[in-house]
Amino acid sequence: MIFHRGDAEGFSGRQFVLCALCVFTVFFLLTGCVADVPAAVMPTLAPTAVLPTAASQPALIPATPTGALPPITPSFTPRPTASPTPPPTITPATRLTDYETTRLPDYETTRLPGNFAAAYGVQQSIGRTVDGRSIDSYSFGYGTRKIVLVGGMHGGYEWNTIQLAYRLIDYFTDNPQEIPADVTLIIIPAVNVDGQFLITGQDGRFALEDVALITVPGRFNARGVDLNRNWNCDWVAEAEWNGRTVSGGSEPFSEPETRALRRFFLRQRPELVVFWHSKANGVYGSGCEAVDEASLALGRVYGRAAEYPVFERFTAYPVTGDASDWLAEQGIPSFTVELETHNQIEWRKNLAGVQALLNELSVHSE
Repeated sequence: MIFHRGDAEGFSGRQFVLCALCVFTVFFLLTGCVADVPAAVMPTLAPTAVLPTAASQPALIPATPTGALPPITPSFTPRPTASPTPPPTITPATRLTDYETTRLPDYETTRLPGNFAAAYGVQQSIGRTVDGRSIDSYSFGYGTRKIVLVGGMHGGYEWNTIQLAYRLIDYFTDNPQEIPADVTLIIIPAVNVDGQFLITGQDGRFALEDVALITVPGRFNARGVDLNRNWNCDWVAEAEWNGRTVSGGSEPFSEPETRALRRFFLRQRPELVVFWHSKANGVYGSGCEAVDEASLALGRVYGRAAEYPVFERFTAYPVTGDASDWLAEQGIPSFTVELETHNQIEWRKNLAGVQALLNELSVHSE
């Protein structure tokens, strides 16, 4: 404070005290404010910022070159070492052709007893014709006692026997419960499939309108042989049919169709074989030298049920190389059913005959 000289004379003691108090107060306030500021509040200058270095990072991931990803090391628990399993043996599928060249499994081993549908209507090829068409069979049931029904030995000439066979296939497919447990029924719709094709243009099922007006050429196979003159029972090369000469083949079983059937019958060893023909209206027994009584007895069962007359033998003209006669000589009962007409299947009659045979052979198995 500056005092002018002139003013000193007027400066009293009271004024001096007040002035001193003011100075002290200002000084106290200034020194107290500075002392009361906490050190933490004072700003601290940060050092110059730098990029972190590998040395400054935690030692969790190894340092890698700039721009490269860290390597990934797979971690797994090894499985126990197992013994190598040999690959399964695969048997290539073989198209069934002829019993002479392909050994077909027996029906007992190919059926699956747990699969109901598998045993009803099972289709198998038992051989091939001269022109390579398949001769098919259809089996029904699981039994060990087998009945074989055969149509179309004379192909398109006796086309009604083929249609009868297919009608029975459909019937037993729809009514499998009619097959006794101890019986297997096997149906062969057509043996002379080439002769059927010649007349109908089909080698399987056909309609009535498919049948040609002239059917005689369809009686013979593609080599012109009458297949029911080609069996080794009183065989002759020049055979007879209804007053005319027909070919019995160059030798017994010269034709692939008869060879296929022969193999089939000898392997299956059925209890009975029935051949359908037309139209001599009757059931005819069999036998080369003499009438086979077992065949005739079963023929009577069919004849009574179907209401066909029963004859010991066919005597209208000499028949040589006949399939039923040959089977009887092999110990396999067989007879021929001649339908009454040449253009009807006579359904109810033949169904009754087949049902009677199923019942007869099933009863005799007990």
